[in-house]
Amino acid sequence: MTPTAPADPPGPSAAGDFSLRIRSRGEVLVIELGGPLSGAPVEILRMYLARTLDTLAVPALVVDLAGLTGLDAAGLEVLRSATRDAGVAGGRLVVTGGLPLLGAAHAAGLELLPTIDAALAALDPP
Repeated sequence: MTPTAPADPPGPSAAGDFSLRIRSRGEVLVIELGGPLSGAPVEILRMYLARTLDTLAVPALVVDLAGLTGLDAAGLEVLRSATRDAGVAGGRLVVTGGLPLLGAAHAAGLELLPTIDAALAALDPP
């Protein structure tokens, strides 16, 4: 049975469906993505990130790609654009769990760390 709530974490039964799970860890917003990030889900993520970056005074975001099953060029550009926008706003957006999908060749313009915990440590104020 496929989970009906989009906030549910991606699981094996949801491999074909896009999911977006959001949680706060202190001052950091963690966004966990699952399924394929292509087509309509790219626009959903673009709109969500734009709204989030506009509402946070100093954005600190982690976007975890560990649950993604696919990532197209438009999805990659959304991540790059949000990374730039977070920097312009005086904050940071860190991408985690994406090396298998991204590879070194597509990492340009992204701040990549291997895990959510590593990203949270990097974003933790001194």
